[in-house]
Amino acid sequence: MPIKYLDDHTQRFFLWMGNSFVGMLLGPLIVVGAIFLLFWNESHAVQVTVELHDFAKAVVEVPADHVLPGNDGKLVHVIGAAMAAGSLEDPELKLRFADQVAVDRTVEMYQWTENAGETAGNGNTTSGYTQQWSSKRIDSSSFKQPKGHDNPPMKLTSRRFMANDAALGAFVLDTTTLASMTLDAPLKSAASDGWTHSGVSLYRGQNPSTPAVGDLRVRYTGLASGTTISVLAQQSHDGFGPYTTPSGYTIQKARVGNVPSSLMLPDHRNTGSPLSWILRAAGVAILFVGFTLFFGSIRILAAVIPFLNTLVRGAPVGFAVVLTIPTAIVTIAIAWLALRPLLGAALILVALNVLYVLWRWHQSRTAARLAAHTPP
Repeated sequence: MPIKYLDDHTQRFFLWMGNSFVGMLLGPLIVVGAIFLLFWNESHAVQVTVELHDFAKAVVEVPADHVLPGNDGKLVHVIGAAMAAGSLEDPELKLRFADQVAVDRTVEMYQWTENAGETAGNGNTTSGYTQQWSSKRIDSSSFKQPKGHDNPPMKLTSRRFMANDAALGAFVLDTTTLASMTLDAPLKSAASDGWTHSGVSLYRGQNPSTPAVGDLRVRYTGLASGTTISVLAQQSHDGFGPYTTPSGYTIQKARVGNVPSSLMLPDHRNTGSPLSWILRAAGVAILFVGFTLFFGSIRILAAVIPFLNTLVRGAPVGFAVVLTIPTAIVTIAIAWLALRPLLGAALILVALNVLYVLWRWHQSRTAARLAAHTPP
């Protein structure tokens, strides 16, 4: 029995030591990968910011009443009245809209939707079913209980109608430029056969106040001929096209109203986009995992090699926190240092102060933990 205990203990010891060495090797690799991810993300943000800063100064303000061939290929900003000579028609509802450059048809269908509920004691998840308006058909065949919750096909969908002769002064308004606009001016139309009015919408069903599954409602918004719009795009002959930056970012924007180019460019800045913040958060999380893995392995070895305990001085998670936040801030600061030295230097100072505060916090927690385990 003592021999068996020794064998089991020895096996656990070597497995323990092996895992700790793996952690010591894998932890630094994860840390380096996290730093690379953070630096790449910030470098990309810096590159886009530099490009758009340069392009903001390179925007050419051009009049709408005539096209200058010398501006071909340049990023231009044009303000003028959008015009169209004819009318637009919705062929499916047989409705006509006069004096409109573009018209949006927004279609919604009343349908079943599945709401996941709580997990029951047997491990199964219960589902609830409600009815709501949706602009896209909800696939009821994927429901856990499709019987009795069937959504019919959506025979009418949302779409945009655009005039073929749309123009902005002497410039041709292409469909891509028109498609980039938000149309929010409501349009009132006659009711087609089988449809009734319900507020600003057209309704197809028995009763708008008590909709049934499969009922439809349609709302129209438009861009009236003569409305002032602003376009920021590349001049392409007598029209507009996408202006592509060296990093692959595309600028082709149109907005209703007299909008300065300085207010249109920020729509394209992605330094604060959700993706950038997701990558920042992911980088910090991976950095924390790497430090935790590394110092956790050292703590395991410290049980055998006591002097290593001075490297962690308590909980490895606390030590990982102490290093993660300042390391992330310094990495981000280095990426921004060349473009905005004051911002980069300020971030480095912040990182040093955070490191000091977190280190004091870690020291106080370690001292308190040691005091709690020291006999009087």
